[in-house]
Amino acid sequence: MNNLITRTLSGAVFVAVVIAAILLPNPHFFGIVFLAMTILGLREFYLLCKHIEGIEPAWVLATVGGVAAFLCAYCCCVIDEKVSANVGNHPYAFLVLYIPFISALFMVELFRKRAFPIHNVAISLMGHFYVALPFCCMCAMKMMGAVYLLAFFILIWASDTGAYLVGRCIGKHKMFERVSPKKTWEGIGGGLLFALLFGWLFAQFASEIPALGYKAGDFAIWKWMTFAVLVFVSGALGDLVESLFKRYLQIKDSGKFLPGHGGVLDRLDSALIAAPIAFSFLAIAL
Repeated sequence: MNNLITRTLSGAVFVAVVIAAILLPNPHFFGIVFLAMTILGLREFYLLCKHIEGIEPAWVLATVGGVAAFLCAYCCCVIDEKVSANVGNHPYAFLVLYIPFISALFMVELFRKRAFPIHNVAISLMGHFYVALPFCCMCAMKMMGAVYLLAFFILIWASDTGAYLVGRCIGKHKMFERVSPKKTWEGIGGGLLFALLFGWLFAQFASEIPALGYKAGDFAIWKWMTFAVLVFVSGALGDLVESLFKRYLQIKDSGKFLPGHGGVLDRLDSALIAAPIAFSFLAIAL
């Protein structure tokens, strides 16, 4: 019972902070919250990879590089409104500070004298793709409109809740027992229904919330429903991806950042895989 209360309270605080970061007009709060999650996520990822025998990524340099990538995206998409409005005229804005770190990750292995230099570079870059890139995409979604980033997170949370409730009540047919024994096809169906429901709710009522800055008809209902399905499918697979990683590493949680939930990677496993797909769809659909 105590664990349930702790889990509920910590989850509610986390959700409240994320929503506030998205909706508050001050962009610096958004930057602080999402930068903190980027740093914590990178730290968790590289610490987890140390469980692999012989793997020693240059985690400090890799973390600094991932932070540089996020800061480039944040400054381009969130802080500088002039650049945000003309992002097409600045095709290299995301890369100016980041590219040198990619080269450095290769060069530093010359001097570290580790047994598996190729593996170390691969793991270092994997952290950027798995953690830093999704947060960069979230910055880009924030630029497109707070309503879309808020919808992204609410769709993730709603589909997770739907999958849990339906799976817990009537789940019988295992979906991916090799990776996650508790997930069922019934739960997946429940998650999809919740995602579609909340996609429809955003299409109908988002324009009535002034803080979202959304006007009715800005995003056709079929686009909202497609967005909901893409976020749900990629999010569900993202959850399985992290389960696969943890099963391979033989660990329960990625960290202890959120009591009752685990680490940042545990709490955002679905969002990390879904964010680049959601951003790509919005970039085409808007």
